[in-house]
Amino acid sequence: MTEPVAYMWKTERGTIIGFTPNDNSHSGGQLGIPLYTAEQLHPMKWFVRSKELAKNSKYLWLCDAEYFEFDYSRAFDTKEEAELWTNPLTEAVQLPVEGE
Repeated sequence: MTEPVAYMWKTERGTIIGFTPNDNSHSGGQLGIPLYTAEQLHPMKWFVRSKELAKNSKYLWLCDAEYFEFDYSRAFDTKEEAELWTNPLTEAVQLPVEGE
């Protein structure tokens, strides 16, 4: 399991009393709730797209197929992997987790 980035401390009644960076050493009637980044919980994917919108007001995406629609776009696990496929007209972008 991935290490939490911080802990949120609550009393037994649910009052938030503070945060500590990656330290679970407090106790004494306090509940330490581990906090994770969105990327730790849902590894967001990286994509390569055009910097400018096309004439149809959509971005062009680097794809594994012959189509240029997002549904067929090539996903990368890291920004560094995606940047290997960029050129002066494209950029590596990370899409947000759904619901954020």
